[in-house]
Amino acid sequence: MILQALTAYYEALVKKNGVARPGWGNAKISYALELDENGGLIRAVPLSTPSADGKKLLPRQMDLPAAVKRTGTSYRANFLWDNSSYLLGFNAKGKPDRARSCFAAARELHLALLGAVDDPFARAICRFFESWNPDTAAENPVFADCLGEIQKGANLVFRFGGKFAGDDDALRRAWQAHYDGGAEDAAGETMRCLVTGKEVVPEKIHPPIKNVAGAQSSGAALVSFNAEAFCSYGREQNLNAPVGKYTAFAYAAALNALLADRDHVRRFGDTTVVFWAEDAEPLYQ
Repeated sequence: MILQALTAYYEALVKKNGVARPGWGNAKISYALELDENGGLIRAVPLSTPSADGKKLLPRQMDLPAAVKRTGTSYRANFLWDNSSYLLGFNAKGKPDRARSCFAAARELHLALLGAVDDPFARAICRFFESWNPDTAAENPVFADCLGEIQKGANLVFRFGGKFAGDDDALRRAWQAHYDGGAEDAAGETMRCLVTGKEVVPEKIHPPIKNVAGAQSSGAALVSFNAEAFCSYGREQNLNAPVGKYTAFAYAAALNALLADRDHVRRFGDTTVVFWAEDAEPLYQ
């Protein structure tokens, strides 16, 4: 079964420090939003660097809380990083109401996770969300030289005191506690995970799979049930193929690592093929 094989490969990669641990992932960040101690935005710091041929700018790769899976009608924010809709409340899509709803979702998430954290960085982020006004955000002089790129969907991350959000111990602990024991994960009917055999509350939405030819840029779904004809016994979404939170993260992390590595992926027309050695040993590859 492909999910079992990918989960086993993930565990082999973890032993070799070749992949992110549960709850974390690699994010491509173009700008840092630098805050002062009162949550005020000081500047937008460009982080991209020129490619080897100098033809384009490449975002910086950062270890940050894992990206959420979004649908067309959902408002789910990433923690500590995201695009301008979620962190600033504006974009270039001409849908200001949706952008404000995205910002409200990010505000709710960050205040819930950081409101009680005794840490200068956490307080700065909370004060930012409490005081930021999306209606006038695009007029802020901080964005004078980068508004166009930021509005198009560039990923942003918070920075405070010269430190990026992903490097702050208190922020990392807050996220890990949320990821490991969030109330939303404990609710629901338990079922047997198809990979581990353990009784778990199945993940309804699995992490997105990136870099698949022909798929949406936001990510594809390896496990998906998008019509009633594919469902059984009245179950919805991925409850039809139940796997736990750990398994969903593990197989997606392994597959994304393969798809991002030119030594492990080939494309033939519209078909994307990945391949690997079971114990992740590079020599066998």
